[in-house]
Amino acid sequence: MFCSVSFGQKLSPAQQMADFDTLCTKLEYVHPDLYLYQSREEYENNKIKIKSSMTDSISISDFYLKIAPFMANIKDGHSMMLPPITNDLIAIAKKDGKTMPLRIKVSGDFFIVDYPVIDNSMVCEGDTILGINGIHSKDILGRMYSLWGSEKGNGIKEGSVNAYWSPLLWYMYRWGESYEFTIKRGDKMEEIRLEGVPQSVAIKVIKERQSQKKPESFSCCFSSDFTKATLTIRNVFQETELKVFCDSVFKEINRRKIKDIIIDLRNNTGGSSKCVDRLISYFPHPDYSLYSKSQLKVSAYSKAYNKDRHPEIYSQICNLPDGGLFVIEATPVKSNLKEANLYHGKTTILVNNKTYSGASTLAHTMKRLGIARVKGETGCPDVYFGNYLHFTLPNSKIDYYISFSKFYE
Repeated sequence: MFCSVSFGQKLSPAQQMADFDTLCTKLEYVHPDLYLYQSREEYENNKIKIKSSMTDSISISDFYLKIAPFMANIKDGHSMMLPPITNDLIAIAKKDGKTMPLRIKVSGDFFIVDYPVIDNSMVCEGDTILGINGIHSKDILGRMYSLWGSEKGNGIKEGSVNAYWSPLLWYMYRWGESYEFTIKRGDKMEEIRLEGVPQSVAIKVIKERQSQKKPESFSCCFSSDFTKATLTIRNVFQETELKVFCDSVFKEINRRKIKDIIIDLRNNTGGSSKCVDRLISYFPHPDYSLYSKSQLKVSAYSKAYNKDRHPEIYSQICNLPDGGLFVIEATPVKSNLKEANLYHGKTTILVNNKTYSGASTLAHTMKRLGIARVKGETGCPDVYFGNYLHFTLPNSKIDYYISFSKFYE
């Protein structure tokens, strides 16, 4: 998902302006509602402010850091701008330049040590990092979170920051040679200074870690007395795999007459409505719709997107003028109450602030239908954006995505 830039690292004011104008034109043409979380006046004022700052040539990474918050202000978790991998960062890697001696992950306002890259670091897996090189972790993460949009809180932003924290730290602070960490372990705090490690050393350790078995997309475990089952659903976009998993698991659950099941949707960032309907189909339900309605922004792009994927929608929008919102009314899923082999026991769904998009809709719908109770709060409101398209800025070659649909649960 990273883009690599092949030309010089500086963008002239004219190149910056051309890229930013391209971004704004695409947003205004494609996105279904730029003004749900910000007023048109705020949007226009932000445009003016950014354009007025384009007076000097700057690096591509600094250009990214300047304009990504503009897109994030839409507060759309599906519309995003990806950090570029620039020539200066590539050059450091090729020269085996220094990088952080720890692998870290984000948890709220702090970094947590995933694992040290070197032995005898005096830092342990699970330690909390309160600060790096004299800057509070909360302040570092505040800058990083500002680069990503979400309709609700920072929960779903954590995944993006975890994916890109290494280049973002470089672009923001140019750290490499040495690091001073403020570490908290239990009730104790400690300042630990570590030298940067060569990229080759870090990459070798990281690859070894990544080669270890990753968690399965879907898993189930039973209590020792077979009275409870816990289904962990890590995504809702692998429909074929989900069907195979659920067919097998629910057959066993019903055979053993298990009274309680837990469906763990924590950290599940979503997927497709087909998967959501698939999972609900294993429970007794009346007629229902996932959404009361959805709105699609009519454009050449949304027409092209739907032409092969959804020909029934394409046939309705293909001759409409660009710029309008096409309303797609709810399509009910028929009741399955007469079917046999459905699960009739007690169901609890676990969610958190990283449960998003289709996974959030799944939890909300099952609660609304009386199929399950939900513990926790999702990171997605009952009106959110989705169905996104990929674009690339002409000069900086920065990749970005824009939603063209708006969903109402």
